[in-house]
Amino acid sequence: MGKRCVMTTSLSLLLLLFLQTLKYVHASFLCYGDFSTANYSVNRDNLLSSLPTNVINNGGFYNASLGRDSGDNRVHVVALCRRGYEDQACKACLEHVIKDTKEQCPHQKETFSWVTHEPNDVSCSLRYTNHSTFGKLELSPFTINPNPNDISSIIKNMTLFSQEWTAMVNRTLEVASTAETSSVLKYYNATRTDFTEISDDVYALMQCTPDLSPSDCKRCLGECVTEFQRQFWGRQGGGVGRPSCYFRWDLFPFYKAFDNVTRVLAPPLPPPTEVSSTTTLHCGRDKKDFGGRNIAIIVVPAIINLFIFVGLICSWKRKSSHTGIKESSQSMVRFDLGTILTATHGFSPEKKLGQGGFGTVYKGILPSGQEIAVKRLTKGSGQGDMEFKNEVLLLTRLQHRNLVKLLGFCNE
Repeated sequence: MGKRCVMTTSLSLLLLLFLQTLKYVHASFLCYGDFSTANYSVNRDNLLSSLPTNVINNGGFYNASLGRDSGDNRVHVVALCRRGYEDQACKACLEHVIKDTKEQCPHQKETFSWVTHEPNDVSCSLRYTNHSTFGKLELSPFTINPNPNDISSIIKNMTLFSQEWTAMVNRTLEVASTAETSSVLKYYNATRTDFTEISDDVYALMQCTPDLSPSDCKRCLGECVTEFQRQFWGRQGGGVGRPSCYFRWDLFPFYKAFDNVTRVLAPPLPPPTEVSSTTTLHCGRDKKDFGGRNIAIIVVPAIINLFIFVGLICSWKRKSSHTGIKESSQSMVRFDLGTILTATHGFSPEKKLGQGGFGTVYKGILPSGQEIAVKRLTKGSGQGDMEFKNEVLLLTRLQHRNLVKLLGFCNE
């Protein structure tokens, strides 16, 4: 069994502990693995000596290896800066993280870091190992660093905050994991979002190493978000770093990443609702362009079935006894407009899935994480309130393998 240790420094005290797993943790900085040999250290230092210059000369991302495979002396290095970096800022960040690596973990064979100890540095990443990691998704080990303060001290409506936070994270992740082929640093996104109950904006940043596939990048970032929610949901920010990706959000800008980021406004709050004695809820009309429009929500993935259900309904009306459609006593769920606006990012054109004669279909994600399709009926579609209600009542009683499931509706 190889020798491993945990190393921490407190004043003049240096403590060495030999354990099953070697880890040194500070912020999003992690060193691990067996002790390196003298030849391994020489090869590592040779690669690191020219690393900042090589990263800049190669568009912000660089990977290389040095040494012989025999004797376990070969070192593999991957380094990058965030998209939109300035050459000098990138170089300074990498020089700082290299200095941290040599000081904190001089004898370990593996390390990764997404930040430095310098408060004015931009975001950069350094990783070296004794085996090739290029093109491979690696989720462990990971670091997690929460803000010590609770968000409940400044938030009254945690349900609304959760909805807005989920929408922000989903929006950031969707763009970050979509490969931007015009840049070497193809997996990156920084967002600045207005929240209803927070006076200043909320900031989020995500980045993957560009050697990953889009699906691996999305998975890695999703694991970071899930881990933060699992361990530290309710804090005023935090970061999670993995060998292949990094996620951080806070109530203040960081890493000089948000100077040119467009602010995303919070979705409008839904109008107050009044519940009548009947099962029909009248929610009022939106003052801008939601008046007279009704929304039905259905489950993805069978979006295409939306375009055939009209034909099935007509057939059912003519000959319901021969269609194979069953009736059930499903209950309906009424969604408020605010939930739907959050799920679809305010009916963003980027979420549009298709359009028919009665309206437009948008993709959305509920606060629970469930993917949905939202059919938004438009004025002039020929379908009034009565026709809409009849259609909803009919769909709640229909079950068929060629029909998607109706979750609920909104008629604000």
